Amino acid sequence: MNWFRVRLKLRSWVASSWQSDTIFGHLCWGMRYLHGVQELESFIAAYDDGVPPLLLSNGFPGDLLPRPLTGPAMVDPALPLQEQVAQFRHMKRAREVRYLTSEEFTRALNGEIIVPSSEPEAVGKSRVTLKNQLNRQTSTTGEGGALYNFEEYHWPEVTIYGKVTDGFADMAQQMFQYMADTGYGKRKSVGYGQIEDCVFEEYPGFNTAENSNGFVTLSNYVPAAVDPREGFWQTMVKYGKMGEEYAVQDSAFKKPLMMLEAGSTFYDAPCRDYYGRLVRGLSPSYPETVQYALALPLPMRLPDDQSASRNSGHRNEGNSQ
Repeated sequence: MNWFRVRLKLRSWVASSWQSDTIFGHLCWGMRYLHGVQELESFIAAYDDGVPPLLLSNGFPGDLLPRPLTGPAMVDPALPLQEQVAQFRHMKRAREVRYLTSEEFTRALNGEIIVPSSEPEAVGKSRVTLKNQLNRQTSTTGEGGALYNFEEYHWPEVTIYGKVTDGFADMAQQMFQYMADTGYGKRKSVGYGQIEDCVFEEYPGFNTAENSNGFVTLSNYVPAAVDPREGFWQTMVKYGKMGEEYAVQDSAFKKPLMMLEAGSTFYDAPCRDYYGRLVRGLSPSYPETVQYALALPLPMRLPDDQSASRNSGHRNEGNSQ
């Protein structure tokens, strides 16, 4: 498979996180509208046959990449007590940083313990606004209205990485261009998720560790039965929703799905081309629906001590699509 990179320049705020399954859903709708249902069905069938034509990462701000989870770093016991306390507080703040620069990320892949230089506020802007809840049957707010908090955020540029099989790059570029032309995520019909520019380009790949004993995933995913279990991970709960014309139906919402977040790491060598699976059965009204839950992995050197705590906690997030 060949690496590629997509750079998106945004025109507006977005209301949906840049997650691989949401991106995949937009691309599938693009294939359906551009090339028909049969082409889409053949595309999905390739995943069931174990030869996925397209693997996707989450979307990341600019040139930043997710911080690989490797468990808590240890304070140097040789330092004076006051310096140990300062070091512990610094490492605790560093764990709140979700993204690394490309140079820091490469060092992390090679097993170095990285104290991130970036800060959460440097990633982008976010805000909470008030919206009126509408009755789906009457399209009105009702007496007195029904205000609720609505989170929206903005990254000036978003970067998506991926891999394609030979001969599929042109199709992938068309699918991404469709997403750029029609907008991304929920509320795109009222101006959210508008994309100004989309650049699809070949990418040489990442400088991964030669002596790797595991991998880090660049996408959210759901492990398959044969996937490794030992590692460091963080979970989220996905509250999905159908897209395009399915989104206006009363049965638009999917069942909740627990996923492992991008940045999760697992012990496995050699690293496979992908992990995870397509998930079915989340939409009773549309049984043909699948949820993209494959990991885009990069070989990585993880700590040799496998007796350390593997689970790094979890965070629940809601998102449409």
